[in-house]
Formats: sequence, structure tokens, C-alpha cells
Amino acid sequence: MRIVLAHSHANTFGGGERAVLELGRALIERHEVHLLLGGFDPRRTYPELASLPYTRYGRSRWLLSRVEADAIVTNSFGANLLAMRNGPRVAYWVHSTRSIFLQPGARRLDLLARRAVDFLAVRRAAQLVANSHYAAARLRQLYRRVPDAVVYPGVDLALFHPRPAFEPAYALSVSRLSSEKGIDRLIDLWRDVPDLPLHVVGGAAPEVLREWRSRAPRGVFFRGRLTSSDLAEAYRGAAVAVFAPYGEEFGLAPLEAMACGVPVVAWRDGGLQETVVDGETGYLVSDEVTFRQRVRLLVHDPRRRHAFGLAARGRAEQFSWQRTAAEMARVCEHLSGTPLRAHPA
Repeated sequence: MRIVLAHSHANTFGGGERAVLELGRALIERHEVHLLLGGFDPRRTYPELASLPYTRYGRSRWLLSRVEADAIVTNSFGANLLAMRNGPRVAYWVHSTRSIFLQPGARRLDLLARRAVDFLAVRRAAQLVANSHYAAARLRQLYRRVPDAVVYPGVDLALFHPRPAFEPAYALSVSRLSSEKGIDRLIDLWRDVPDLPLHVVGGAAPEVLREWRSRAPRGVFFRGRLTSSDLAEAYRGAAVAVFAPYGEEFGLAPLEAMACGVPVVAWRDGGLQETVVDGETGYLVSDEVTFRQRVRLLVHDPRRRHAFGLAARGRAEQFSWQRTAAEMARVCEHLSGTPLRAHPA
């Protein structure tokens, strides 16, 4: 099959951009794959995207183009406008439902217009694919359409792997430094966890980073954006990975931590409930007191931490990018009408 993967703002280190990269790498082994990328700047996103065949797309082309492909997988608003002229071949794989134009209080005319166009494009796409069951429920609310499939993103199990045990020295959180990622909640939590440093990995504009640093207590360190290999090392050096986002649709970082054999303490919210197994690979909590207690429990109980780390790795192995690609290939098969040979997940 000729499969096109489309993303309209490939200029951040986000989950959608990572999904396009890893899905493209996995699918190209069996299919002809081409990327359509809007705003693509290899210096501001995963530079490996440039290793796949790609075409840069301007804003007007998403709405007006007819694309020669057996299946088109769109990964963002903008790219999904391809459904207007290519609907029968389009699967919209939704990675975020928190765009400003989708918020209930949006009243600006430009946001209302954007929401109307988005609604029409989603209705015209042949397949609506959620990246978690939590996201599927949100899509039903937003678009009054039941998603046709749930396809989880994956994790690079070769890059993110455990290493021999040693005495870890910090807690780790990885995300964009934005409010919806719950950085404010973590900073407030860490005012009462003075015995364990918190390392926060993620990029932001200089003025945003200065703001977070000014609000953070002692013991919270912002390490900026790391390369993939350095990020994997950062995970492996952590006693526990901590996350407290608001309504995260899926969350790649907790899965990467678990692949490195690091237990996770996360807020009981969103798609993290579908990857973190409470009491087995980490803990899901609903209040600040319990959050701190669970972090300290794992830090001060090496045997429990080791057992949870082993279970975490086993859980992560259920989410390979090869499995993601196999499931998305079945979606594309449905769009193209071309039967595929069986292949392992």
C-alpha cells in the first residue's frame, strides 16, 4: 500500500510528531510511506523525520489538495482538513482533544470558525481513530461520533530499557513545560518532598522556563530538552517517574519510564490509567497527600521498587511500535480495500 502520514505542525517535540516518526519507520518496512509535514523544522522537532520521504505542505494545501494514496493517516488539526477532498481514504488518528478551539468557553469568531471546520472534517474522515479509550470517550462528546478504532502509540523498547540496579538519586518528570501537563501541580507537591530532588525534562520558551524556575522550590531542577539517548539515561537514573497532567489523552513519557524499569506515580486521570497498573507498575493517586506517600514508599523500599520496575518493563513490552504499526495497517487496509498478508504484531 501507499500510505501517507500527515502532520500540519511538525515543529515541536510532542507525542504526535513522535507517533508520525515511529509509525513511519515501522510501516516503511512493508509499505510505501510518504510524509506530508506542515511547518517542518528539523531543528525544532525530531530531526529523524527528515530520514523518511516527505513533502513540506503550506497551510492552504491541506484544504485543497487531492492526495494520491491508498490510505492517509492524519495526526493533527490542519492535516485533518485533507478529509474535505480525500475523505474516503482518510483516517484521523487523534492525539489531542485539548486545543483551544475545542474548549467550551471559546467565543472568539476565529475559534468558532475553526471548530466548525474541524467538526466537518472529522465527520468526513472515513475512520476516526483514538489513541486511548479515554480519548475515545472525549471524541464522542466533542464530535457526536463513535471512534472506529483505538490504536495506542508505542515505545521504543530497544532505546528505553533497564540497566543493572544502583541507588537512584532523584525523581523524574518528562513533558512539555506547559500548564496542561501539570507542572504547577508537581511544583506544589514538591514543596513538601524536600528529601528527594525532582528533575524535570522538557523544553519551553526562555521566558516560560524562567517563570517555572521562579515558582519552583529548592530541589526542583529543570534539565531542558534532552536527546533520545540522554533521555533514556535520565530515566534509568531515576528512583521513580512522576506525572500529574490534566486530561492527558495517552502519555508517552510514563510508558518510556516503565520501559526503563522505573515505577510510575501518576495522577489518576486520562489515558495514564490505561498504561500504569495501580499497585503493580506504580501507583495512581487522586490527592496530594497520597501522591507524596506513594513516592516516598517507592524511594525508601528498594525491594518494592525493584519488583515494580520488573512489572513496569513487562507492561511496557505490550506497547511496541511494531504492534502500533500492525494495528494501524489494518485501519489502512480497510481504507484501501487491499487485503494484507498476516504479519506479527
